[in-house]
Amino acid sequence: MKIFISWSGDKSKEIASVFKDWIPAVIQAAKPYFSPNDIDKGARWSNEIAKELEASRIGIICLTDDNLKAPWLMFEAGALSKSMEKTRVCPILFGVEPTDLAGPLVQFQAAPFSKDEIHKVIKTINSQLGEASLESTVVDSVFEKWWPDLEEKVNKTLNKDRNRSGSELRSDRELLEEVLKISRTLYVRDREVSATRGSRFPIPSRISIEIIERYMNLVTEILKRYSDTDFLLLVSEHFNQSMKLLFRNLPEEAVDRLSPQWESLSGSLEAVIKEYEEIPF
Repeated sequence: MKIFISWSGDKSKEIASVFKDWIPAVIQAAKPYFSPNDIDKGARWSNEIAKELEASRIGIICLTDDNLKAPWLMFEAGALSKSMEKTRVCPILFGVEPTDLAGPLVQFQAAPFSKDEIHKVIKTINSQLGEASLESTVVDSVFEKWWPDLEEKVNKTLNKDRNRSGSELRSDRELLEEVLKISRTLYVRDREVSATRGSRFPIPSRISIEIIERYMNLVTEILKRYSDTDFLLLVSEHFNQSMKLLFRNLPEEAVDRLSPQWESLSGSLEAVIKEYEEIPF
């Protein structure tokens, strides 16, 4: 039975990864799906995740203080809510309260991370297995054995986040702003040189490849990290234009190698923003 684990942001991602490995230890028939690591390289996120959402019987949403309004998480929560008749959705709260929830999240019965609540989640998963479900006493026994492992790893992640400095938390955004600044500088210089010499600014292909790879890796993380919709719209607005400029002087083999990731990210940005804007609040 497939279980869809939804996350957004570094803290939520680490917790989701822990749950992905832990759940099958308790119930072997459970098959957690954890994006994006389970998506084949080059696959378009929106299509791949839509298939997994449709096939999943259980949805677990890892909610933290930094992702309660994350567009990508809202998209997945909204998709899960559309099939609630056949899907059990289990939002789990890490450092937040049920009263903090908004949007599509309020329709679910969210539970704070605790032994009793996770025990209920495991029982819910087991109940969805039908004839393949385990005896209640077996589930209780296995849960008791594996709960300390889950509690230790989740608390380790939460404590690590509490100890993280403010400068570290800002570094990713600062790095993105640096790349956006580089892209905009290239635009200006390209226009200036074209106007004075009638030719475009020659960007060395090696530097272009480095900038493109750096830019696309950052956009990949942005889709999971940030909840600022205006910020995502800004990224989407400049992303394709920046890529077109940076691709100008690349050798053909580099274009062939980098184009699939560009197309995937562009489609994912458009899908996330579209779905987020259509979600009723």
